[in-house]
Amino acid sequence: MQSQIRGRLQNFCNQYSNFKGLSLFETEKVRSGNWTIVKKYNKCRFVRYVNNTYLVTNDDWLSQEKRKYITEKYELEENNDNIYKAKLVEEEGHEKAEIILGELRKIRNLLWKFKGIDKVNDGFGTAFEVFAISAFYNISYEEVIKKYIINGDLDGKIDAIYYGKAGEVHIYQIKLGDICDTAYDMMRKNYNMCSIGQVPENGRDLYDFITKNINVLNDRIPVYRSISKNSTKSTNITPKQIYEKFFINRLLPKDNNGLTLYIRKPELSSGFNFQYNVSTDGNNNFFFYIKAKDLIDCLFKAIGVEIGCSNKEKIDLSKYFYNNVRGKLASNKKMEYTIEFEPENFIKYNNGINITGHVVDQENKIKIENPVINNGQQTITTLIDLNKNLDKVMLPVKITNETDKIIRGKISQFSNEQQKVKAIDMLSINSFIRDIQEVIIDGEYNGEKYFLEIYSSGEKENEDIIRKIYKDSNIISLLDFIKLYFSVENSKDLGAWKNSAILKVEETDINNPFSKEKSFKVCEVIKRFNNYINEVAEKTEKDNLKSADLAFKYLLCRENLKENEALFIINEINRKYYYDSKYKRSKLIDIYKSPTIINKIEKELELFRNNKDKVMS
Repeated sequence: MQSQIRGRLQNFCNQYSNFKGLSLFETEKVRSGNWTIVKKYNKCRFVRYVNNTYLVTNDDWLSQEKRKYITEKYELEENNDNIYKAKLVEEEGHEKAEIILGELRKIRNLLWKFKGIDKVNDGFGTAFEVFAISAFYNISYEEVIKKYIINGDLDGKIDAIYYGKAGEVHIYQIKLGDICDTAYDMMRKNYNMCSIGQVPENGRDLYDFITKNINVLNDRIPVYRSISKNSTKSTNITPKQIYEKFFINRLLPKDNNGLTLYIRKPELSSGFNFQYNVSTDGNNNFFFYIKAKDLIDCLFKAIGVEIGCSNKEKIDLSKYFYNNVRGKLASNKKMEYTIEFEPENFIKYNNGINITGHVVDQENKIKIENPVINNGQQTITTLIDLNKNLDKVMLPVKITNETDKIIRGKISQFSNEQQKVKAIDMLSINSFIRDIQEVIIDGEYNGEKYFLEIYSSGEKENEDIIRKIYKDSNIISLLDFIKLYFSVENSKDLGAWKNSAILKVEETDINNPFSKEKSFKVCEVIKRFNNYINEVAEKTEKDNLKSADLAFKYLLCRENLKENEALFIINEINRKYYYDSKYKRSKLIDIYKSPTIINKIEKELELFRNNKDKVMS
């Protein structure tokens, strides 16, 4: 046992130093020559927090709570990663904290992979530098690590230099906590020294970075910025704002995916000469046939997945669908049958793949920047999920040189035959819809935060994150939002929106920005109605409320009624206009689909207001 201990310890430390890593045995103390390992059994730890409070745990930070006082059984937490985690959970909540921690661990692996930087137990400070720049500028971790982070400890108090904005260079000191008052002066001094070829004190790594990028940095205006909790500078950003920016980036539709896809042009043999089997219109629009295996290999390579990979957990094609009008579609059973038993006929039964992006002809291959699979994502998903006969299946591929997201959406709509695109899906690419989605995500209303779900079909990207950080009642579907918003805007359309919402969507031309205040109120009312109806136990009453749902929400939103007041008016309408006799039976829902429902509501509303004290007593 002693020799085993000695061998393990020599992997972690010099022969004459104390071993400080994780303990190897469940024992109080093990001694071996120059090494001593002490096992801590106490799981009760504490972290000092703001305003003379403490964060404490009884289970090694699986759970925690904030306290004003601590007892002697609690030991001070010494692991910096755990200290950061405890504070993050307190400030952001457990669900958000776990997502952020997962990103920071991913960044640590990338730092090691790309730069050989191995930082552990540093309170995630180094990883946060990458995370912060990535979130603020909405760029990939890889790009930040390769281009903008100062490598090494001799950074001259400058952690990152971002030169992605034309004409400017943004110079950062990044701290999870506080920075000193002289931070900006120090950044300015050291950057200027390096710019004229002088190495500042403790700034060799900064000097090397600036020297390497001097041609890019020259003639740009320096802007000094910080990320910290305490700085009052106008260019300071707090860690909390960085976290909020990260989640907004993850939840909002992206303008581009940052991918570059290369597809080698298929060849036909002609003696000793080879001719590319590709049709083009001369404007970088192409059409050709390609083996499914060859296309999928290209798709994998562009997203960094090993060619031939069959591990579905590692295959994430969502970036190819980021600007599609729907979420990710499931595999198609009919396609699966054809692929497995009639692969040679797949080309006859399938409409193929539509890929759009900025297209460049490179002789033997086609380069596509920010590629989107607008049509054929179900085909690709099915082929990859089944993973059979990929070398026998031929695919027709159309590559369109188009970057306008509206036209891309129309390509999806007009060319898709596998599963019809709904009119509401087309609204998801409307610029005003996306603008108000961003406003809603970025703000709150009466202390509540909401998420406007703009995709109505398919598996949504980041759906797991959405469900973790928003209550179900605060996730608002686009169709519910549109129906109520435009019913409130034009009450005469209330019945039409209830009668045929999809038809109304097709008729609605949204060419004006949404009102922020009204949009938040619509979200709140939808949440209130859903919570209210969930509390109704009696089935008939619940069914009646579902029939009158839009009218009920209209009363809450447009007329500012309380739930019990809206219910009174709905019940009066039901009592007066619903008939059930041996001669004829009406459907309750038809009352609320009627073009005259608004007249009934206004009539009952007037009666209610004239007799409110009496009827509500």
